[in-house]
Amino acid sequence: MRIDSSTARSRELGGELRRIRLASGKLACDVARDLGWSTSKVSRGETGQRGMSQVDLAMLLAKCDADPDDIRRLLELHADLDNGYWVRPVGGVMNPALRSLITQENTACALTNVELQVIPGLAQTEDYARALFHEVGTLDEDAIEAAVQTRMERQNLFSHRRRDRPRTLFYIHEQALRLPVGSHQVMRDQMLHLLLLGNLDFCTIRVVPVSAGARGTFVGPFLLFEYVEHNPVVYVDIKTAAVFLERKEDVATYRQALGRLGAVSLSEGQSRELLAALASEYDLPGDDDDDRPDG
Repeated sequence: MRIDSSTARSRELGGELRRIRLASGKLACDVARDLGWSTSKVSRGETGQRGMSQVDLAMLLAKCDADPDDIRRLLELHADLDNGYWVRPVGGVMNPALRSLITQENTACALTNVELQVIPGLAQTEDYARALFHEVGTLDEDAIEAAVQTRMERQNLFSHRRRDRPRTLFYIHEQALRLPVGSHQVMRDQMLHLLLLGNLDFCTIRVVPVSAGARGTFVGPFLLFEYVEHNPVVYVDIKTAAVFLERKEDVATYRQALGRLGAVSLSEGQSRELLAALASEYDLPGDDDDDRPDG
């Protein structure tokens, strides 16, 4: 199959152009005619397969009656370079990095998510997510609720109503399963949620055991996105920014890391057994909320 030359940045920009055009009620052929372009120029711009000058972009956005904030944001996005390292700023509930992450999640045919310290966002329960944001302590109550809602909406990716749910593999370190977040009830429900998620035919959960030692912690948290017609993308969160990596040598490095991680992780069956055991431990009667399974 032919892999197109689009990038994560160009596909996000194209997707935004299509969203704005559809919201305006205009057909691609009508916009093209009004601007003196071919329809294919608009279509290829919306799929990220064709570059567009900043002047053309501004004309297209104006023709589709785009909001001034959208125009500013997309012109800034257009100015970013496609050099294999795409850095997106972090800050606020719906920040540029999160917006770009959601775009990749919803266009990938497969994703692999590695987490060492906490449960991956795509696998968190609502109560776990809320407790985690509270304990991090950087958001006020309104922002926490907005962040929790956004995280839950991201999980629509796994809805049974979607026919194109991505094949998903989670590598979760055992220490993340034992790290106290919220109450015993929150942790028990989180373990049960992981058990249910891992039983879905498109989802696999493998636990990296503490017994793996440093071999299970040599690589930080990241996501690998794979697509039907595009090159793979690696997403790395460095707290103050997020980096999307697309160079073949960078992606190959993370694939090698996944191979080493897979070699020391529990099997699917062993992972389910550990999750069930932890759920039972968190459910022990008479325990205080501050008590946690300590391995």
